[in-house]
Amino acid sequence: MMYHYSRKIHRIFMFLTIFLSLIMWLTGQVMEGNFLIIDDFTARKIHRLVSNFFSPILAIMGLTGLIMYFYPLIKKVRNKDNNQRP
Repeated sequence: MMYHYSRKIHRIFMFLTIFLSLIMWLTGQVMEGNFLIIDDFTARKIHRLVSNFFSPILAIMGLTGLIMYFYPLIKKVRNKDNNQRP
């Protein structure tokens, strides 16, 4: 059950990370001066606002990824221990 929920949360947060990365990339390009879509002050404001959401979302995505990686290994070890008990 934990693996199932972790996988769903990971998928949602992966798409959020991609979306926020695109916004941060675009505002970063505006701040460098390559794209003149919006002014520099607005780009900085958006970039700073999005970065506050990006870091926790990326951390949660990483945590759920670790759960999905280690859960099958832990389950395998637990099953092996249960099978050896009389």
